[in-house]
Formats: sequence, C-alpha cells, structure tokens
Amino acid sequence: MKKDHLHHIVNLCLQMDEMAIGIYRNLSNISEHIELKEFWGHMSGEESQHVICWKDLLKLVEDDIIPQIFHDPEKTLKNLQQNHTKVVALSEQSKRKESITENFVLAFRLEFCLLHPALERLWHFYGIIKNDQYNPEQEYENHIHEFIEAMRKFGANTIELEALGETIEQMWSDSKSMAQEANFDSLTNVLNRRGLFNTMTSLAYLAKRNKFASAVIMIDIDHFKRINDTFGHQAGDDVLSEVAGIIKFNLRKSDILGRFGGEEFIVFLPQVEQGSVFSIAEKIRQGVEDGTKHKIPVTVSLGGAISSITDDIEGGIHQLIKKADQYLYEAKRKGRNQTIC
Repeated sequence: MKKDHLHHIVNLCLQMDEMAIGIYRNLSNISEHIELKEFWGHMSGEESQHVICWKDLLKLVEDDIIPQIFHDPEKTLKNLQQNHTKVVALSEQSKRKESITENFVLAFRLEFCLLHPALERLWHFYGIIKNDQYNPEQEYENHIHEFIEAMRKFGANTIELEALGETIEQMWSDSKSMAQEANFDSLTNVLNRRGLFNTMTSLAYLAKRNKFASAVIMIDIDHFKRINDTFGHQAGDDVLSEVAGIIKFNLRKSDILGRFGGEEFIVFLPQVEQGSVFSIAEKIRQGVEDGTKHKIPVTVSLGGAISSITDDIEGGIHQLIKKADQYLYEAKRKGRNQTIC
C-alpha cells in the first residue's frame, strides 16, 4: 500500500511537469514578442529535463529502490491531486491569448502548484541516490530566479507579481530547509539516522540487483565524554563537526556517511571489493588522528563488515551494522584508535 502511494505521488509529479511542458509551449506559440517567445520555449525545455528526472525516479520506485519517505503519504497524495486539477485548468487557459502580465500570472500559478514540499523532498532524496553532477534542486532554484528576472525584463513587474515571485522563492527556500531537516543532522551536516537508513536501503537494493558486495564501517570517537568534561560541550560539538568533515573527505564519492547517534558514525559502502574495507577504514582513522593533532587531539575506533545483500534487504543491513558494531567493540576493548574488520 505504501509503495502504491509513493508510485502515485511520483506519477502525479511527472504528469504535472509533462503538462507544464505543454503550457510553456502554448505561451511561446501565442507570444508575438520574439524574446519572450524564446523565454517561454526555454522554460518548456527546462520542464523537459524535469520530466526525465521524474521518469527515472518512477523507475526507481517501481524497482523498490526508493523507500516511503513521507510521514503521511495519503495526505501528500491528496494535496498533489488537488494541484493536478489546477494544472489541468491552467493548461486550458494557456491556449488563450492574454496580455504579458496575465501570462506571467498563469506561469506563477503553475509554479505555485508544482512547488509542493513533496517535490523538494523527492528531488532531495533523488540527488542523494543518484550522486551525479545534475542537481535538480539547484536547477529548480535557477528556474525560479529566471522567472523573476524575465518578469522585470518584459515589463510585467506589478507589485502583486513581485510579491508572488518573492513568495514562491521563499516557499522553495522553506521546502529545501524542511527536506534538509528531515534527512540531515544539523550539527555535523551529514545524514541523520532516518536519512541514513532510507539511503542505505535504496543503495542496498541497487547492490543486490547488480550483485555487488556492500560494507558498513562503524566509527566511534574515543573518550568523547572526556572531551566534553575537559573542554565543554561547545568544544565537543565542534569536535563532532570536524570529525564528520574529515570522515567525509576521506570517502569515495559513492560512499554514504551518517550520524548514527551521539559520537557514533556509520559509513555505508554500496559497492566494495573484498579486502578494501580495512584500507578505507584505516584511511579514515589516520585522517582523524592527523587532522586534529594541532587542535583538540582526537582518535577514533572503527569496526567494519562486508557482505553480499540478500533478499531481506533491511535484515541484511541490520546484520552488517550488528557485525561492524561487534568489531568496533573489539577495537575499543583492545585499546582504541584502531580498526578491526
């Protein structure tokens, strides 16, 4: 049922962006202003890129690679259905010849419908999973800026439209912040526990399908309580943030880092060769020791485990974490500042 809801949500987003292509194409066709005609055509082309992303995302959902990331998918689906109805009406309206200002009002109403928080939540997660150079979040932000600049350029900048443009910019900014808060730890700027498990689940499905071995590295800051007691909690927070940055710097682009809780971090390696887990973990351990010795000296202990992912995806992830945690405990017991895999 949850998968059905997610499929419907992504499919509605896809349908609305497909209609957006036609709406901007209609505005281009009826425009008598050459530059404005080109602008609407450009907007139609950008929506085409969005459609490619939605189709890719829909395929990931159909392949069980994207988990249910919404707290209340039924409510999200209902809201998107209402927006879909509005976009259908805007599609019909875009076929009628109107003034430049009225066309911008229509375009802003369209973007308002497309600017549901679900869109940002999905694109944010899509960016984490795909991990490539195309950033749909940044691209959409540029999309909104282009509208506001064009509105001023073509003389449609009434007080009302200025306010609407500013509102849409603020809504997008708020949506990005909400997506960030839902998936990232604000202190260390790495994935939080929820974002971490959602991402690991998705990448584990891909690993299973491609028959890759995956690994988990558990990392714990040694004597962290002593740091807090000696230097204060603000210094402890600074250490957490610095260690997270060092770990991230020493990872491959495809690897995933999250804060498991307290002073513990998890690295998920979705594709890894047997024997390389230790070298990756040791690079992290050495990086933390070398990178902090001129400030508050910090060391970490690490435990790593590798396995092929079975049909029980979530069970397989938890088994990897359990095994890595056992090796981490052993590293602690043997004196800390060492790696056991």
